[in-house]
Amino acid sequence: MTEHVIDYRPRPRKRVYIKLSGGRSFTIPVSACESIGQGTVLSEAEVERLFRLGQYYLGKDKAFRLLAIRARTRQEIESALDGLSLEPSICRGLMEELEALGLVDDVRFAREYIQTKMEVRQFGPHRLKYQLSKLGIKKPVIEAALAEAFDPGLQEELAWKLVDKKLTRQKLDEKSIRRIGGLLRRSGFDYEVVNRVSYALLKRIGQDVEDSY
Repeated sequence: MTEHVIDYRPRPRKRVYIKLSGGRSFTIPVSACESIGQGTVLSEAEVERLFRLGQYYLGKDKAFRLLAIRARTRQEIESALDGLSLEPSICRGLMEELEALGLVDDVRFAREYIQTKMEVRQFGPHRLKYQLSKLGIKKPVIEAALAEAFDPGLQEELAWKLVDKKLTRQKLDEKSIRRIGGLLRRSGFDYEVVNRVSYALLKRIGQDVEDSY
């Protein structure tokens, strides 16, 4: 079944908006429809070609807008594309293209996320694992990135950095040490690390560890 163009308007970035008599509309590059204008009659095959192009650029524009803000996981981009109701084959093709270009890379994302959160927030491995899981990173990727990032002794070093931040704003006593222990657990450190730091702080104030823990 043929359709004809009932609306044809230029858009920024050398795009054009096209609306067809059947009700569908899309925005595609001018270069993809140079022979088309107001009133042009299109075959069913040509309508399908323009429709798929419109879906491709709709999805690509969405992905690029998200990636311009910050790096994204594969799951984040796929979820955003799902919200556009694109054809499954269009989504698959877009994801393959983004990964081939290196714009979506879960392995790199996990490494950079861990490094940033360790440096800025002093998060421990358990908190990092939980957050990366929520972002859709697969378990083997997370575990490999954590093993690469956390060499022996680093957990305790990060824990003390977090403690030092807290101690600049509060008096060190038994009550504050318990709060610090809770903070370290919420930040994702091993219980052994939390206990060693807490014990060291208790000794610092002359508290008998066995009486307190």
